[in-house]
Amino acid sequence: MNYRDIPSEKLLQIKTLGELRAAGYEPRSVKEELRENLMARLQAKQPVVEGIYGYEHTVIPDLQRAILARHNVNLL
Repeated sequence: MNYRDIPSEKLLQIKTLGELRAAGYEPRSVKEELRENLMARLQAKQPVVEGIYGYEHTVIPDLQRAILARHNVNLL
């Protein structure tokens, strides 16, 4: 369960990490969150990366594949 699944009135009452865990919250890694967000954008046919030009056919598809495959990525 992520924080979006917890009702807003209950979120306002949570004050400690213990209360958050008791509410059922399970933390996600950055890698998992990136992958879920990418899959949601691809399924909705929304642009994945906006404002970056010139890499549509090279870097961006490779980066998408790496994120979907849960690879470790270093951007230099």
